[in-house]
Amino acid sequence: MSLRQVWRRNREEARLRRQLRSTLRRAGIAEPTDMLEVCERLSAIWPVPIVAAPFDLPAHGPFGLTIRYAPEPRDEAIYILYQRVATPLHQQHVVAHELGHVLGGHPLEPVNDLSEIDPSGSTGTLRRTSYNSRVEREAETIATVLLGRAAAQEGVTLPSNDARDHRLRRVLGDKVEWL
Repeated sequence: MSLRQVWRRNREEARLRRQLRSTLRRAGIAEPTDMLEVCERLSAIWPVPIVAAPFDLPAHGPFGLTIRYAPEPRDEAIYILYQRVATPLHQQHVVAHELGHVLGGHPLEPVNDLSEIDPSGSTGTLRRTSYNSRVEREAETIATVLLGRAAAQEGVTLPSNDARDHRLRRVLGDKVEWL
């Protein structure tokens, strides 16, 4: 990879991070939180609801799946399905990665066979066969930012919830560059 390519990739990543910060602020996400809450809050500003849910995906299949589903036109939503049997940490990562695709505006591919999910209402899904593409790097960058911020929440615990401790928590959170 040339120096120019590295520079361009770093610029693209900085742009992506700025856009993500802006989107999270619009959704009222000012502090670190888990990915299910991120989905819930983003739903308030997204054109359609974003719902993350555990699902019995085949063990040899994908860990996560993003589906734009509309059983009725007015009921359209984006569903992020993740393996029910995965560890909680892995589930958070999968949801963050799939959110990366949603927030990155990555196009949905046509659905051919989702027999367990009533494909008649599905308008598209994200399926990947390569993790080396720009789209996958973008999704992973967004996931890294989201998860890094969520980890910041777990690293700062204070004994009380008074104004001084809240300010200290916010300052310490800023030190780990949340948003």
